Amino acid sequence: MKSKRFIRYLLAVLTLFPLLLTAKEISFSRITEGLASNFVTCVTQTEDGFIWVGTKNGLQRYDGMRFRRLLSLGLPGLPVDQLLIAQKSKSLLVRMEHKFFLLNTHTNKTQEIAIDKYSKDFQNYQIRLVQQGQHIFLILHGVDILLLNESTNKFESSKSIIDFPSNWEPTWLQYDQKGVFWISGKQGMGYFDTKRRSFFTNNNLNSLKNISRFFIDSKSRFYIQTKTRHANGQIYLTDANFQRKKIIPSEPNRDSNYHDFYDCFEYDHTVWTYGVDIFNLFDEDKKEFIQFYDRKNMDYGIQITTVSQVFKDRDNNLWVATDNGLYIMSVIGDHVRNIVTSTIFHKAAITALTSFGSDRILVSSWGEKLTAFKYDTALHINHEPTINSLIFKGEPPRDRNFNHIWAMEYDPKRGNIWVGCKDGRLILFNTKTKKSQFLVPKVFEGRSIRHITIDNGGQLWFGTDNGKIVRTSNSGFALLADLKSAISCIRPGEGNKIWIGTRGSGVFELDGGSGKILKNYKSGNHGLSTSKIQDIEFIGNRFLAIAGYSGLDILNLSNGHIMQYNINNGLPQNMITALVTDNEGLLWMSTTAGICRFDPNKKEFHSFNKQHGLINTSNIVNLPMRGIKLESGKIAFSSDKVILIFDPSKFNNSNSAPKKLHITDFKLFDNYLSVDSLIKVGGVTLENWQNYFSIFYSPLSYNDRDNLKYYYRLEGSENSWILSDPRLGVRVAALSPGKYVFMIRSENQEGKFSTITRLPITIKPAFYQTWWFFSVIILLILVGIFILHRYRLRRLLEVHRLREKVARDLHDDVGSTLTSIHILSEVAKKDLSDEYHVVQSYLDRIGANSSQMMQAMDDIVWSIKPDNDLLQKIVARMREHAALILDPLKIQYIFKADDSIRNIKLDMEQRRNLFLIYKEALNNISKYAEATLVDIHIGAGASYIELIIKDNGKGFDSNKQQSGNGLFNMNQRSEALGGELKISSSTGAGTSISLIMKI
Repeated sequence: MKSKRFIRYLLAVLTLFPLLLTAKEISFSRITEGLASNFVTCVTQTEDGFIWVGTKNGLQRYDGMRFRRLLSLGLPGLPVDQLLIAQKSKSLLVRMEHKFFLLNTHTNKTQEIAIDKYSKDFQNYQIRLVQQGQHIFLILHGVDILLLNESTNKFESSKSIIDFPSNWEPTWLQYDQKGVFWISGKQGMGYFDTKRRSFFTNNNLNSLKNISRFFIDSKSRFYIQTKTRHANGQIYLTDANFQRKKIIPSEPNRDSNYHDFYDCFEYDHTVWTYGVDIFNLFDEDKKEFIQFYDRKNMDYGIQITTVSQVFKDRDNNLWVATDNGLYIMSVIGDHVRNIVTSTIFHKAAITALTSFGSDRILVSSWGEKLTAFKYDTALHINHEPTINSLIFKGEPPRDRNFNHIWAMEYDPKRGNIWVGCKDGRLILFNTKTKKSQFLVPKVFEGRSIRHITIDNGGQLWFGTDNGKIVRTSNSGFALLADLKSAISCIRPGEGNKIWIGTRGSGVFELDGGSGKILKNYKSGNHGLSTSKIQDIEFIGNRFLAIAGYSGLDILNLSNGHIMQYNINNGLPQNMITALVTDNEGLLWMSTTAGICRFDPNKKEFHSFNKQHGLINTSNIVNLPMRGIKLESGKIAFSSDKVILIFDPSKFNNSNSAPKKLHITDFKLFDNYLSVDSLIKVGGVTLENWQNYFSIFYSPLSYNDRDNLKYYYRLEGSENSWILSDPRLGVRVAALSPGKYVFMIRSENQEGKFSTITRLPITIKPAFYQTWWFFSVIILLILVGIFILHRYRLRRLLEVHRLREKVARDLHDDVGSTLTSIHILSEVAKKDLSDEYHVVQSYLDRIGANSSQMMQAMDDIVWSIKPDNDLLQKIVARMREHAALILDPLKIQYIFKADDSIRNIKLDMEQRRNLFLIYKEALNNISKYAEATLVDIHIGAGASYIELIIKDNGKGFDSNKQQSGNGLFNMNQRSEALGGELKISSSTGAGTSISLIMKI
């Protein structure tokens, strides 16, 4: 009974349940967030990896990250009672009370399954679906067994597969390893031989009546449940011949006055039974079912009344459907063991651990002395309490301080166990002589001994709660240093160095011979994270790991550099309580988040949880405060009440990459699209306004999903990988039209990446963003340009014809009339005698004016005529005019025109103003300059025409205001051209005129 209570208490504290005979641990993880109802009735897994959960509030799908409640599947609003997988179609078979449906999980289409017979009173039957191999049977309890025919979508007669007497009143069936269908009935047990096509039974098989269900394990043993009305059921254990029958005791919930067996389940040669108010494990030694959990522990336990199903997924996780949510039950194995000391130390807390030989661990307490445990390679644990009585034999009867132990150390060379106690008490026990010495050395000054260690030379070191460092010597004990702060740990280093962690003054490096302080590492700039040290541990001979409540510090012993780790760069939690280095150089540590491991080469952390069998910390009871490496290479951590021993080599890094991620949902606005359909057509194509969507993904693996990092990238929009939370998914908004590829991958704690999962996404452009729309717009613009061009050409032609007509009319009519006037005035002058000199003067004036009018008319006609729009024509006229003006006055001139003026066209007004400015300049030179040489140059740039006229005449003072209209008109015409006119002149230095006009 003591052993039984010990097991139960362990379950109550950790729910990491040791099966001491099979060396296995069992842990539970509760999953409720997102469940439509905590009343979970059934669970199964489809071939794509999704977990399907039936509840009293309908059907849900779970991908390891989130539950999705599937609506509009054609299913009625009824509770889901059973879920199975139809082997032919791989569809999900859903039983909802007395209705059955086949759900295609890829298309979300459902088909209702008909019942071939019994349809009239079918609602009154007690029914149950049973899957055996490729077949799904429908058991009408005590009536008949039907078989699912997927071709006809009906439950039909099962005579083609099994047969039994018409009066058998079947209640259950199971297919055994020999190819035989066992069928129970109210009359007893029988079997159908599929090879002989015959049903058999006998008196032995019929010795048990009212069989409700039965289960055949891997050892061909029968667990037979019998039940009479209004009574608790019983389970019999028997062989296949039913010759050795035994009632198996069971342990229903303690506060239950009624329990009912639903079914049995086997995993790894362990059998469970479950039902209403019962969830038991079969103890092979005692041949009875025992309860292996505590309903009161909500942190890690399983608080349930009814277990409806236990299901094994493809990753060997065990899913437990209960009336208090969904649980994952993990069977750990033989590399982890948890030991609860409450029945040994009672309320006293564990204070120290030390390795004692190759297969023992010594455990001390505060007030209840100490004890020892022996373990083997499979971590079977045996308690050895006799060590306590041996060590404390001869204890001073009135000094209770020896019972309050702080520290221990084992000296294997001399066979001594040193025990440090309260108020400076010290016990020295020799394992060879089996005798103890109870010492009170004065050097400790009555202060508690908090830590003991043995150095490389076999010397013992002691640290007290007030900072005293004491070492053994030939004369007894010697005080080597006073560090003024409580000692948390002492570690011997290379050579003769000793490293000491303190509770408030950081880490000290001491000379082991003299006790001289060589270095003191504290918190501060480029220092430690904290001066309050919990533990220190060497990682090889290069690094010293330093633990505190502010993170992990790694001291490089060669250069003194300190690397700090905290929650911002990988550490799961900042508070670290104990450190241990394993044989492979990996650093194990206990934190407020549980046990984790640090790889100093890769600088990576790996967290472990109760699914691995390691402690998840929820309160001070299971927070590990100390740790050691045992002589066997195993590691032990302990909290106040529990000792965790495990083999670190079984947690080696996996060389394999994480599994490929799966896109589980594509949510467009508030509607889900079928991911299978999207993948089948090679991606998703959306309209331009459908640019807000969410993508969800999961590894569809239910083991280490929380130890992975998840990244996504939207190729075409993002160039880098972005860290993501798969529970929230990836939300994309306001995506521009184009082609994209959504990519996801995961990274494990060893830095290995999974294969990239891709989903092409195309956002169609709006009609106004399409190529054909742009083509139509461009075509319309071109048509418009063409029409405007045609209109402009027509107007230009009209203006051209008008200018030609005006020029022709002016030349023909006005010009001929002025010529006639000029001729007549000349004739009249010849015919007049000299006495009519007054009349002659008038005629001279008429002739001169008419000549000027003819010249002006000629200029106007020339400027109006469209053929003269080219600048070359203007230059030609300029040459003519220069010859006309300057040659009679015998003024030499140089006229130069650049080739750049070719093909430049000016409008009528520009030609007129340019020519008149030129004409006025030559007119002024001919009248006033008295020049002998004139230099004329006309050229053009990309956007301008430049005219330069220089003479070597007498010049004038340009600073004085000039009278006359000539210069004023030149400036006015320059402004009309949008040009710039510059006149430079000085007395006796000639004149320079420069005109720059824009074109």
